[in-house]
Amino acid sequence: MRDYTIMLLLLKTGVRALELIGIETDDIRWEDSMILILNTKGHRERLVPFQSKMRSQLKKYLSICGKCETEALFVTMDNTALSKRQLQNRISYYGERSKIKNVRCSCHTFRHTFAKMAVKHGAGIFELQQILGHTSMEMVRIYVNLYSDDVKEKHKEFSPLKYLI
Repeated sequence: MRDYTIMLLLLKTGVRALELIGIETDDIRWEDSMILILNTKGHRERLVPFQSKMRSQLKKYLSICGKCETEALFVTMDNTALSKRQLQNRISYYGERSKIKNVRCSCHTFRHTFAKMAVKHGAGIFELQQILGHTSMEMVRIYVNLYSDDVKEKHKEFSPLKYLI
């Protein structure tokens, strides 16, 4: 249950491994479906949204997990906070168990998959920059350039001339 919740959260939010293990239960803002990410690469906290399916999964996980001695959202069997190495090992384990070949199974692969799917489904570069926590647009531009194979079709939707004529 824990590992499934982790993989869903990685895929739904695009957070980094270190950010994920830094999430505490109090960082989940249920009232507006946001998670406060404090343990960021750039040392600048940010809010990351989550939707109803993730809300349900988090609630289910927390009800099964029960009250822990630590404030960490994701814990081990010993009720200690999950480490980055333990997280990476679990993701690799599931990649091997699923017999996934020619793709690196890592937390960062989930991040790239989130970005790819977000771009392909119309996420704007500013939203993507905010959610991923990039301080510059350079990395976001790389995602957009890599994954926007339908730029011509998208242009038809937002072309100013379409609305003037």
